[in-house]
Amino acid sequence: MRPVLNLYRPTARLPIICSKTFASSSSSTSNTRVSSAGPQAPLEYCSSLVKRLDPEAWLCSYFWPQRERSWWLAWRAFNLELHSIGVSVKQPALAAMRFQFWKDVLKTIYTSDSQNSPVPQHPVALLLTDLKQHRPVQRYYLNQMIDVRTKTMSLPPAAASLESHISIHTPLSTALLLGPLPILLPPADPSTAHISHTLSHVSTLLTVVSLLRNLPILVTQKRQTNIPADLCEKHGLVEEELFRKGAQAKGLKDACWEIGTRGMDELITARRDLKENGGKVVPRHVMPIFLSAVPAENYLKKLEKSDFDVFHPNLEKHDWQLAPKIWYKYQRARL
Repeated sequence: MRPVLNLYRPTARLPIICSKTFASSSSSTSNTRVSSAGPQAPLEYCSSLVKRLDPEAWLCSYFWPQRERSWWLAWRAFNLELHSIGVSVKQPALAAMRFQFWKDVLKTIYTSDSQNSPVPQHPVALLLTDLKQHRPVQRYYLNQMIDVRTKTMSLPPAAASLESHISIHTPLSTALLLGPLPILLPPADPSTAHISHTLSHVSTLLTVVSLLRNLPILVTQKRQTNIPADLCEKHGLVEEELFRKGAQAKGLKDACWEIGTRGMDELITARRDLKENGGKVVPRHVMPIFLSAVPAENYLKKLEKSDFDVFHPNLEKHDWQLAPKIWYKYQRARL
């Protein structure tokens, strides 16, 4: 019998490039401000993309301040644009060209005087340009998202070990959390280092949950598995049996339990980091960046209730309780 995922143990181990040509509603390419007085198409596009492909992030976005919310949606939309390349493009050369397009976009945004030079006429690029003009966000994290996506396209889904999987994929989660942090918190703020360290544990949690959520898709649609080889060997999980029997494959639930436990341990560690502030996120106005942990924890709890069956239909159902849970965490400013 597998132990429950204890949330409060005293000790813990330390996821389509659109074919249209997008243009700003403004006739001047030098005007890249996206506000109440600027073009609305970029924000509408990014909002629609996130709402359709990343609904959990969409729910979290409601707790961001209005202007900052548009920038955060642009950041998430950028990730979705990159993700769609790996999903929809099968030819490595074509994928490389599309990734290079986004690298060129970033180079233009970060090296041009955007008041006098043309800005790439893509909704995501326009909003990222506006973000860069008003907040000191680093190009490094945006490039890191491209690099991880590029690298993983050439790798098999299953790493040699769970720690190898985490080391390969966590930089993406880190870029999604630490990258937009300056939107809410100036880099020179004394609390930045502590907040960044806590977010590093949350990013590992997100990586682990992504591994589990992607598994049914890989098995049913591609006859592939992303369960690390060391866990397959440890629990006697045979790939062919997984493809034939799905949830009934020997060792699958035990492997999923171990993966889920690794993620929950990271959440426990993140909570421990906040103990000096009574368990609260301080400063409180950075709480929106932590809300990504709520859907992740919610998934792990549902997985536990489903006896660690990643194929269980309850995991795919719309969870009406998720929005209230996000609201509750936001109000309490606690992980």
